[in-house]
Amino acid sequence: MKREINETTRREFIRLLGAGGCAAALLPTGLSAHEGHEPGAVHPNPTEAFPQIKAGEETILILLYPGFTAIDAIGPEYVFSAMIGATVKFVAKTTAPVRTESGFEVTPAFSFKTCPKKPTLLLIPGATDGLLHALADAETLDFIRDVGGAAKMAGSVCTGSLLLGAAGLLKGYNATSHWQTAELLPLVGAKPVDQRVVFDRNRVTGAGVTAGLDLAFQLVRYFRDDFYAKGLQLLAEYEPQPLFAGGGDHKKADPRVVLLLNEMHRPFVDKTGGIIRSVVEKRAV
Repeated sequence: MKREINETTRREFIRLLGAGGCAAALLPTGLSAHEGHEPGAVHPNPTEAFPQIKAGEETILILLYPGFTAIDAIGPEYVFSAMIGATVKFVAKTTAPVRTESGFEVTPAFSFKTCPKKPTLLLIPGATDGLLHALADAETLDFIRDVGGAAKMAGSVCTGSLLLGAAGLLKGYNATSHWQTAELLPLVGAKPVDQRVVFDRNRVTGAGVTAGLDLAFQLVRYFRDDFYAKGLQLLAEYEPQPLFAGGGDHKKADPRVVLLLNEMHRPFVDKTGGIIRSVVEKRAV
């Protein structure tokens, strides 16, 4: 009998995956987890039955600050939270709800004072106006410097790389950012690399917005292995099909659209550069 798939069963699948029941969720009725089991039986330990499913115990913190771009944080959170054994939490200055760039609120689990101080990963999302305020906030930069510096890996999505850099964590590193702000990376001592995701030692940076998903899958591969990353990519049905070929790459996009976006965002880029110069000079004293 074919089981109907609806939103409830999808949520149950994700719950089982996060709880360690990946194998049970994947096996259809009538199949055993491995040879010797009775038909319909599922091995009680999915990681034993499927050695490719490697459990872990990563502690992943994703920073929230007023005006952050939601998908930069929530996209990677979806991917990370499906890693069996990983703890994935949002952190902000306080545990009060934090308003996103588009207006809805996300409630962090930790404050700067209560969060783990040596996480496996600290991830910084990007923003536009919210970025300007975060760059000027010494407490936020100190948190990124201290916790990101102590983390096994510190990373960013989109313009979050400028926050990571302003906190002093990209000096001497290769990095990427949104294509319109990549030119500012040298101000924080980083070398711009025109790639969607850039790994350099204990730093990982993603390009604009949707690159956060690419970054997340590559980090799953880094923390677990290829098999695990393939599984989560399939679970997420991650198969990008751009409406316009090359439309997401400024080198291939319609030049008129590139010109329009540059004209629209030049004031933001110039203002961001000015604030970064001031912050870097002040923190270097």
